[in-house]
Amino acid sequence: MGAMPDLAETREIAGLLVALVGQTATQMARCAEQCGLSVVQASALLQIDGGMSMRELATRLGGHASNATGITDRLAARGLVERHEDPGDRRVKRVGLTPEGAATRTQLVACMESAQTPFARLSAAQRRQLHDLLLAAIEPGTDLGEAQRQAARLLGSIDLD
Repeated sequence: MGAMPDLAETREIAGLLVALVGQTATQMARCAEQCGLSVVQASALLQIDGGMSMRELATRLGGHASNATGITDRLAARGLVERHEDPGDRRVKRVGLTPEGAATRTQLVACMESAQTPFARLSAAQRRQLHDLLLAAIEPGTDLGEAQRQAARLLGSIDLD
């Protein structure tokens, strides 16, 4: 273990991480726009697999079930998803992609994969090193999905300028 970083160094590293997230999010927004989706709708489309429950979708999106319902309503109105009752429990609503939704998701994924991501500027060895360094910096036992959802909520509420 090395010495504790000073405040200026910590701020610089945090600022670089935020800039990297910002660049990646901007690319996601461009791809979503090309597919005629909002970023939230694109995120939902990427999360839906099979006939998942609305509660599971809400969990994956890091929000409340009512938010997932609104997002799903907008996607259903465009013919991208369909909802149905769970055959084993009529109280549970399931959501799945329509053929048009699957095609739109394929288009979204292709756009994101073809985008020049910040990570494309790194060699494979550098990407592995960055990955390993970031994992080493995160407290052991952290639920990464929950930490990511908390960060998204926090960053959405902070004016970084």
